[in-house]
Amino acid sequence: MTSAEIAAASAYWTAAVRARETARPDHLFRDPWASALAGERGRELLRRKEERDRREDVLLPLRTRWFDDAVATELSGETGQLVELGSGLDTRPYRLQLPTGTRAFELDQSSVLRHKEAVMATTPTPHRSVTDVAIDLGGDWAPDLVDAGFEPSRRTVWVAEGLLMYLDHGAGTRLLRTAAGLSAPGSVLILDTLARSKPPTEQAAGTGAKFMPDDLPSLLAAHHWTHREHTTIAGPARAYGRIPDPPRSSEKPTDLTYLLVIADLTQRPPTQNARLGYPSRASR
Repeated sequence: MTSAEIAAASAYWTAAVRARETARPDHLFRDPWASALAGERGRELLRRKEERDRREDVLLPLRTRWFDDAVATELSGETGQLVELGSGLDTRPYRLQLPTGTRAFELDQSSVLRHKEAVMATTPTPHRSVTDVAIDLGGDWAPDLVDAGFEPSRRTVWVAEGLLMYLDHGAGTRLLRTAAGLSAPGSVLILDTLARSKPPTEQAAGTGAKFMPDDLPSLLAAHHWTHREHTTIAGPARAYGRIPDPPRSSEKPTDLTYLLVIADLTQRPPTQNARLGYPSRASR
Protein backbone atom coordinates (compact mmCIF):
# COMPACT_ATOMS: atom_id res chain seq x y z
CA MET A 1 0.00 0.00 0.00
CA THR A 2 1.12 3.55 -0.70
CA SER A 3 1.35 6.14 2.06
CA ALA A 4 -1.86 7.74 0.74
CA GLU A 5 -3.68 4.39 0.87
CA ILE A 6 -2.42 3.72 4.39
CA ALA A 7 -3.53 7.18 5.49
CA ALA A 8 -6.98 6.66 3.93
CA ALA A 9 -7.37 3.31 5.69
CA SER A 10 -6.35 4.89 8.99
CA ALA A 11 -9.19 7.41 8.61
CA TYR A 12 -11.67 4.53 8.76
CA TRP A 13 -10.23 2.61 11.71
CA THR A 14 -9.69 5.77 13.75
CA ALA A 15 -13.37 6.59 13.19
CA ALA A 16 -14.17 3.13 14.56
CA VAL A 17 -12.10 3.91 17.67
CA ARG A 18 -13.98 7.20 18.15
CA ALA A 19 -17.28 5.36 17.80
CA ARG A 20 -16.23 2.85 20.45
CA GLU A 21 -15.12 5.63 22.77
CA THR A 22 -18.42 7.47 22.28
CA ALA A 23 -20.30 4.36 23.43
CA ARG A 24 -18.37 4.18 26.70
CA PRO A 25 -20.19 5.47 29.80
CA ASP A 26 -17.01 7.33 30.76
CA HIS A 27 -16.28 8.64 27.25
CA LEU A 28 -13.63 11.33 26.87
CA PHE A 29 -15.58 12.90 23.99
CA ARG A 30 -18.66 12.27 21.89
CA ASP A 31 -18.61 11.78 18.14
CA PRO A 32 -22.17 10.78 17.16
CA TRP A 33 -21.21 10.48 13.47
CA ALA A 34 -18.19 8.23 13.98
CA SER A 35 -20.01 4.89 13.74
CA ALA A 36 -21.64 5.72 10.41
CA LEU A 37 -18.40 7.16 9.06
CA ALA A 38 -16.39 4.10 10.08
CA GLY A 39 -18.88 1.64 8.66
CA GLU A 40 -18.05 -2.03 8.33
CA ARG A 41 -14.79 -1.17 6.62
CA GLY A 42 -13.56 0.82 9.60
CA ARG A 43 -14.64 -1.78 12.14
CA GLU A 44 -12.93 -4.56 10.21
CA LEU A 45 -9.73 -2.55 9.78
CA LEU A 46 -9.71 -1.83 13.50
CA ARG A 47 -10.27 -5.49 14.33
CA ARG A 48 -7.32 -6.50 12.14
CA LYS A 49 -5.08 -3.76 13.56
CA GLU A 50 -5.78 -4.66 17.17
CA GLU A 51 -5.41 -8.35 16.40
CA ARG A 52 -2.03 -7.60 14.85
CA ASP A 53 -0.99 -5.35 17.74
CA ARG A 54 -2.44 -7.79 20.29
CA ARG A 55 -3.98 -4.91 22.23
CA GLU A 56 -6.85 -2.45 22.16
CA ASP A 57 -6.01 1.03 20.91
CA VAL A 58 -6.37 3.07 24.09
CA LEU A 59 -4.11 5.93 23.05
CA LEU A 60 -6.17 7.41 20.21
CA PRO A 61 -9.05 8.56 22.47
CA LEU A 62 -6.49 10.36 24.64
CA ARG A 63 -5.00 12.01 21.56
CA THR A 64 -8.41 13.05 20.27
CA ARG A 65 -9.43 14.63 23.57
CA TRP A 66 -6.09 16.43 23.87
CA PHE A 67 -6.50 17.95 20.40
CA ASP A 68 -10.13 18.85 21.16
CA ASP A 69 -9.10 20.69 24.30
CA ALA A 70 -6.17 22.43 22.62
CA VAL A 71 -8.32 23.64 19.71
CA ALA A 72 -11.13 24.80 22.02
CA THR A 73 -8.63 26.73 24.14
CA GLU A 74 -6.93 28.40 21.18
CA LEU A 75 -10.28 29.49 19.69
CA SER A 76 -11.95 30.46 22.95
CA GLY A 77 -10.84 34.06 23.03
CA GLU A 78 -11.49 35.16 19.46
CA THR A 79 -12.90 33.95 16.18
CA GLY A 80 -10.65 32.92 13.37
CA GLN A 81 -10.05 30.01 11.08
CA LEU A 82 -9.54 26.34 11.89
CA VAL A 83 -7.65 24.28 9.32
CA GLU A 84 -7.57 20.52 9.82
CA LEU A 85 -4.66 19.15 7.79
CA GLY A 86 -5.37 15.52 7.01
CA SER A 87 -8.79 15.74 8.66
CA GLY A 88 -9.71 12.14 7.85
CA LEU A 89 -13.19 11.19 9.05
CA ASP A 90 -13.08 13.21 12.25
CA THR A 91 -15.87 15.71 12.86
CA ARG A 92 -14.16 18.19 15.17
CA PRO A 93 -15.73 21.35 13.66
CA TYR A 94 -19.16 19.81 14.31
CA ARG A 95 -18.37 18.26 17.69
CA LEU A 96 -16.90 21.36 19.33
CA GLN A 97 -18.76 24.52 20.22
CA LEU A 98 -16.60 26.87 18.19
CA PRO A 99 -17.11 30.64 18.53
CA THR A 100 -19.62 32.20 16.16
CA GLY A 101 -17.82 33.41 13.06
CA THR A 102 -15.19 30.67 13.08
CA ARG A 103 -14.66 29.15 9.65
CA ALA A 104 -13.27 25.63 9.40
CA PHE A 105 -11.49 23.95 6.51
CA GLU A 106 -10.98 20.18 6.30
CA LEU A 107 -8.14 19.12 3.99
CA ASP A 108 -7.65 15.53 2.88
CA GLN A 109 -7.55 13.30 -0.17
CA SER A 110 -10.69 13.29 -2.29
CA SER A 111 -11.74 9.67 -1.62
CA VAL A 112 -11.90 10.29 2.13
CA LEU A 113 -13.77 13.58 1.82
CA ARG A 114 -16.28 12.15 -0.66
CA HIS A 115 -17.14 9.38 1.80
CA LYS A 116 -17.48 11.87 4.65
CA GLU A 117 -19.70 14.20 2.62
CA ALA A 118 -21.98 11.30 1.60
CA VAL A 119 -22.40 10.08 5.20
CA MET A 120 -22.83 13.52 6.75
CA ALA A 121 -25.47 14.40 4.17
CA THR A 122 -27.70 11.62 5.53
CA THR A 123 -27.49 12.57 9.21
CA PRO A 124 -28.53 15.69 11.14
CA THR A 125 -25.57 18.01 11.76
CA PRO A 126 -25.37 21.34 13.57
CA HIS A 127 -24.89 24.34 11.33
CA ARG A 128 -21.21 25.12 11.00
CA SER A 129 -19.12 26.96 8.41
CA VAL A 130 -17.07 23.97 7.24
CA THR A 131 -15.41 23.71 3.82
CA ASP A 132 -13.89 20.49 2.50
CA VAL A 133 -10.81 20.90 0.32
CA ALA A 134 -9.61 17.83 -1.59
CA ILE A 135 -5.82 18.03 -1.93
CA ASP A 136 -2.55 16.10 -1.79
CA LEU A 137 -0.88 17.26 1.41
CA GLY A 138 2.46 16.13 0.05
CA GLY A 139 2.10 18.58 -2.85
CA ASP A 140 1.37 22.28 -3.37
CA TRP A 141 -1.99 22.67 -1.61
CA ALA A 142 -1.86 26.36 -0.68
CA PRO A 143 -3.57 27.67 -3.85
CA ASP A 144 -6.46 25.24 -3.42
CA LEU A 145 -6.99 26.34 0.18
CA VAL A 146 -7.00 30.03 -0.79
CA ASP A 147 -9.37 29.30 -3.67
CA ALA A 148 -11.73 27.63 -1.18
CA GLY A 149 -12.09 30.90 0.73
CA PHE A 150 -9.26 30.73 3.26
CA GLU A 151 -8.14 34.21 4.31
CA PRO A 152 -4.41 34.56 5.05
CA SER A 153 -5.13 37.84 6.87
CA ARG A 154 -7.13 36.07 9.63
CA ARG A 155 -5.64 34.31 12.63
CA THR A 156 -5.61 30.55 12.04
CA VAL A 157 -5.40 27.48 14.24
CA TRP A 158 -3.73 24.74 12.23
CA VAL A 159 -4.22 21.11 13.25
CA ALA A 160 -2.01 18.27 12.01
CA GLU A 161 -3.31 15.26 13.95
CA GLY A 162 -2.03 11.82 12.99
CA LEU A 163 -0.63 13.24 9.76
CA LEU A 164 3.09 13.94 9.79
CA MET A 165 4.08 10.29 10.23
CA TYR A 166 2.61 9.57 6.79
CA LEU A 167 4.75 12.25 5.10
CA ASP A 168 8.42 12.04 4.25
CA HIS A 169 10.74 14.61 5.77
CA GLY A 170 10.63 16.89 2.74
CA ALA A 171 6.84 16.90 2.56
CA GLY A 172 6.58 17.39 6.31
CA THR A 173 8.84 20.42 6.34
CA ARG A 174 7.06 21.89 3.29
CA LEU A 175 3.79 21.57 5.19
CA LEU A 176 5.23 23.50 8.16
CA ARG A 177 6.59 26.18 5.85
CA THR A 178 3.39 26.46 3.81
CA ALA A 179 1.22 26.82 6.92
CA ALA A 180 3.50 29.58 8.21
CA GLY A 181 3.33 31.35 4.85
CA LEU A 182 -0.46 31.33 4.98
CA SER A 183 -0.66 32.53 8.59
CA ALA A 184 -1.50 35.88 10.11
CA PRO A 185 0.07 37.05 13.40
CA GLY A 186 -1.18 35.07 16.38
CA SER A 187 -1.67 31.86 14.42
CA VAL A 188 -1.03 28.55 16.15
CA LEU A 189 0.03 25.09 15.00
CA ILE A 190 -1.11 22.01 16.95
CA LEU A 191 0.49 18.73 15.92
CA ASP A 192 1.62 15.30 16.94
CA THR A 193 4.78 13.59 15.78
CA LEU A 194 7.31 10.93 16.53
CA ALA A 195 10.66 12.41 17.50
CA ARG A 196 14.01 10.70 17.76
CA SER A 197 15.60 10.63 21.18
CA LYS A 198 18.72 8.90 19.81
CA PRO A 199 20.35 8.44 16.41
CA PRO A 200 18.14 6.34 14.13
CA THR A 201 18.32 2.58 14.48
CA GLU A 202 16.95 -0.29 12.46
CA GLN A 203 14.24 -0.77 15.10
CA ALA A 204 13.08 2.84 14.85
CA ALA A 205 13.00 2.61 11.07
CA GLY A 206 10.70 -0.38 11.40
CA THR A 207 7.84 1.75 12.74
CA GLY A 208 6.85 2.72 9.20
CA ALA A 209 6.91 6.41 10.11
CA LYS A 210 8.90 8.73 7.84
CA PHE A 211 8.82 12.09 9.63
CA MET A 212 10.88 11.64 12.79
CA PRO A 213 12.81 14.83 13.65
CA ASP A 214 15.58 14.61 16.21
CA ASP A 215 15.43 18.32 17.17
CA LEU A 216 11.82 19.41 16.81
CA PRO A 217 12.15 22.95 18.30
CA SER A 218 14.95 23.77 15.85
CA LEU A 219 13.03 22.30 12.95
CA LEU A 220 9.96 24.34 13.84
CA ALA A 221 12.05 27.50 14.20
CA ALA A 222 13.59 26.96 10.77
CA HIS A 223 10.09 27.08 9.33
CA HIS A 224 8.84 30.13 11.26
CA TRP A 225 7.20 28.42 14.24
CA THR A 226 8.19 28.78 17.90
CA HIS A 227 7.79 25.70 20.06
CA ARG A 228 5.55 26.67 22.98
CA GLU A 229 4.89 23.42 24.80
CA HIS A 230 4.73 19.69 24.37
CA THR A 231 3.73 16.57 26.25
CA THR A 232 3.90 12.86 25.77
CA ILE A 233 0.72 10.77 25.87
CA ALA A 234 1.31 10.39 29.61
CA GLY A 235 0.18 14.01 30.06
CA PRO A 236 -3.39 13.59 28.83
CA ALA A 237 -3.53 10.11 30.38
CA ARG A 238 -3.00 11.66 33.81
CA ALA A 239 -5.19 14.68 33.09
CA TYR A 240 -8.14 12.59 31.94
CA GLY A 241 -7.68 9.74 34.41
CA ARG A 242 -7.25 7.12 31.70
CA ILE A 243 -3.90 5.46 32.45
CA PRO A 244 -2.95 2.86 29.78
CA ASP A 245 -1.58 -0.52 30.80
CA PRO A 246 2.23 -0.54 31.01
CA PRO A 247 4.12 -2.01 28.04
CA ARG A 248 4.49 -5.77 28.07
CA SER A 249 7.86 -6.98 29.33
CA SER A 250 8.47 -8.61 25.95
CA GLU A 251 8.28 -5.25 24.16
CA LYS A 252 11.63 -3.63 23.47
CA PRO A 253 11.99 0.12 24.05
CA THR A 254 12.32 2.23 20.90
CA ASP A 255 14.43 5.26 20.14
CA LEU A 256 11.31 7.31 19.43
CA THR A 257 9.13 9.53 21.59
CA TYR A 258 5.55 10.38 20.70
CA LEU A 259 4.91 14.10 21.22
CA LEU A 260 1.85 16.34 21.28
CA VAL A 261 2.99 19.86 20.42
CA ILE A 262 1.72 23.44 20.32
CA ALA A 263 3.72 26.07 18.42
CA ASP A 264 3.18 29.77 17.71
CA LEU A 265 3.88 31.62 14.49
CA THR A 266 7.18 33.44 14.73
CA GLN A 267 6.81 35.41 11.52
CA ARG A 268 5.44 34.91 8.06
CA PRO A 269 8.22 33.99 5.59
CA PRO A 270 9.51 37.35 4.24
CA THR A 271 9.08 36.36 0.60
CA GLN A 272 5.30 36.06 0.93
CA ASN A 273 2.82 38.90 1.26
CA ALA A 274 -0.72 38.88 2.57
CA ARG A 275 -2.06 37.26 -0.58
CA LEU A 276 0.96 34.92 -0.73
CA GLY A 277 1.39 35.44 -4.44
CA TYR A 278 -1.31 32.84 -5.11
CA PRO A 279 -3.72 34.11 -7.78
CA SER A 280 -7.22 32.70 -7.82
CA ARG A 281 -7.94 30.00 -10.35
CA ALA A 282 -10.13 32.44 -12.27
CA SER A 283 -7.12 34.64 -13.02
CA ARG A 284 -4.80 31.81 -13.98
